[in-house]
Amino acid sequence: MVRIGMGLIKNEHGVYHVRRKVPKALEEATATVMGVSKTRVSWLKETLGTKDEKQAKVRAKPIMVKFDGILAQAEALLVEQPVRTELTEAEIKRIADYFYAYMLGSDEDLGADGVGDDPLYADIHRQLTEAGIDFESSFPIERAGSGLSDRMMHKIEESVSIVLPAVRTALARGDVDFIRFELNELLQVFRANLDPSCPDYRKLALAVMRAEVRALEAIHARHQGEPIESPKLVEPSGAGSAPASACGLRAAYEGWLLVTPRRKSTSMEFERGIERFIELHGDLEVAQINRGHVRQFRDAALLVPAKRSGKLLNAALPELVEYSRAHPEVPRLKAATINKWLNCLGAVLNWARKNGIIPDDMPWSDPVSGMRLPEARSTRRESGPSGAEAKRPSGCRCWQCLAALA
Repeated sequence: MVRIGMGLIKNEHGVYHVRRKVPKALEEATATVMGVSKTRVSWLKETLGTKDEKQAKVRAKPIMVKFDGILAQAEALLVEQPVRTELTEAEIKRIADYFYAYMLGSDEDLGADGVGDDPLYADIHRQLTEAGIDFESSFPIERAGSGLSDRMMHKIEESVSIVLPAVRTALARGDVDFIRFELNELLQVFRANLDPSCPDYRKLALAVMRAEVRALEAIHARHQGEPIESPKLVEPSGAGSAPASACGLRAAYEGWLLVTPRRKSTSMEFERGIERFIELHGDLEVAQINRGHVRQFRDAALLVPAKRSGKLLNAALPELVEYSRAHPEVPRLKAATINKWLNCLGAVLNWARKNGIIPDDMPWSDPVSGMRLPEARSTRRESGPSGAEAKRPSGCRCWQCLAALA
């Protein structure tokens, strides 16, 4: 095999293949996903069925996307992704934009490479001619490098004329089954284990269908001579990195909890703090959370009644704040409880930073740092602290110190 670059290799017969290295940690899981008899798969490889380099580059793109899906499934076998029932607006937009950019990019590559005729059509034409068989063809054969042939232009136009009305009709009806296959492939690429029965699955499906309509309309206009630009295709995170879709605070908390298990009582208190934050600000992307958000959350938590009953049991944080302001005599949460919420928020955000959910090239500092409240010193240890307690700064309950005591 001769390596050409960009994952392309050429065998001894000059036929191009495309391949991708499987990360060592995913080799066994990849074999399971592919259903092969081997216990490990070190390389994903597929023939492109052409000896023409330009054709090979065009055909390689959808196969590389398929490889993304295989590796995503393999990773899911190793690290079970929690089933999600929600996506942020940013996640939905990112997935739909990826689909739109991919469709436009694939079409642009086809025209830019000047592939001439469909190789299969040209090969059949050649074989019939060499065999001396009389036949009729609506289109002449055009060589590679001369741009898209009349037949290729006709095929593109015909495809758009069939698919575009169909997807418009499905979109008008809200028939998400029309896009279900493509949607599930996208979710695998973006490593999002989204419950198909949840409202956001349908919301995402409609967004992807709208993206397909826009893409097909743009392709049609492009082949009528309109100068339609292809957006930059922003690839999802590769295998082994944190899930690209796990950028909301709730999803980041679930990811953190998988690798940082806690006692049930502790995790319940932590989860309550995360949910309270979301009640106030919504499920923000972790990269967007700043000191202003944390300060507002801390100040709101200071107004939460310590004892709640009746309607207050299921009340969200803003409702609890309103009630407390109307009843200033009601006892409120202690600083220790609020600091537990802040500890969890800080731990999740720092985990997100270390695991690439907050990009390394993005300026960032821990927004929870310095936000914790002073706590009343306990009188239970009158003789003075010892051991790990003695090493902890007096009154400090930051998550690093608590971890040292665990």
